[in-house]
Amino acid sequence: MKPQYFIVLLLIISGWSVYFIYRPFMQDITIAILLMFATLGISKHLSKHLKKRWQISAIMTLLLGVMFFAPLVYMINAIAIIVAQIDPVLIQENVEKLSNFLQTISLPTKLLDQMNIDPQNIYTALADIFSEENINSYLKYTISYFGSLAAHSAVFFKDMVLILIFYFFTYLYGEDIGHFIKRILPLDTAQTQLLFNELSNSMGVVFFSILATAIFEGALFAIIAGIFGLNMILMGILYGFASLVPVIGGALMWVPVSIYLWITEGSTPALILAAYSIIVISIIADTFIKPIIIKEIDYKLLKETQAVNEILVFFSIIAGLTTIGFWGMIIGPAVTTIFIAFLKLYDQIQSTIKEQ
Repeated sequence: MKPQYFIVLLLIISGWSVYFIYRPFMQDITIAILLMFATLGISKHLSKHLKKRWQISAIMTLLLGVMFFAPLVYMINAIAIIVAQIDPVLIQENVEKLSNFLQTISLPTKLLDQMNIDPQNIYTALADIFSEENINSYLKYTISYFGSLAAHSAVFFKDMVLILIFYFFTYLYGEDIGHFIKRILPLDTAQTQLLFNELSNSMGVVFFSILATAIFEGALFAIIAGIFGLNMILMGILYGFASLVPVIGGALMWVPVSIYLWITEGSTPALILAAYSIIVISIIADTFIKPIIIKEIDYKLLKETQAVNEILVFFSIIAGLTTIGFWGMIIGPAVTTIFIAFLKLYDQIQSTIKEQ
């Protein structure tokens, strides 16, 4: 056997062994690498003032922890405190208030008559839905749901810690690994650089767009939530994450919060919060102001960023969230970007062959 074939065989065996050992951590390692590519713009600015690589790695890890993971930890802790303080009696009283309110609403009898629907059946259905027996079952289901949510939160917190650790070492040794990969790839320098630039630029756009959207819209919702005496920080964080969900977005937050205010404070605060969320956040901020902020961030931190199709990014985030879950909003665009980069590279190679 030729030495090069023997080395290739050893590489395959050892590579499979490494994958087998690190398989439980592959998602965390992948996310850490993608976040490193997404934040290269910031590290380039730091490298102008700091020369030691471990200092840059430590600062970047601290920044990521503060701006991305600290809000998650706070949110999980705040929700756990709220769940521990749940008063089933108070919830049942509020549900009964809602039930009584719904039964006082005058139904459009003429329309119901045309549809052959007896209004009394609707009132009966409402009474059954909000019966004491059903309310107790709802409470039991809610408590069990929050119990499972707490278990998932523990796993999520573990993943966050691992991602921060891998992120630190990715920055610490990333430059050496990058040079090694460029040397062993059967591509010229320009082609290899194309792959790295496409991934770095696209991931930067996705990451900072997500961050800007969550912070900006979350802060706007925190203002109105604070006016009505709600926990501003928790409401802002929850709305920020809700705004990342395609199509539905912030409605996941302002609809239930409006219902809560309607039950506890009356119709006026609920309608004000709903109108504010729709007009100020969804229409003015999301449609007009957010694109300006994202373009400004791209200019400051990602001056070499190439245009990224917003519709493509939108569907890649949906696909990632659907397939993988929360971390899919990072992995989805990355997979799509890498595929497009390979297509561009293939097109370049084919054009070079034709010219020869």
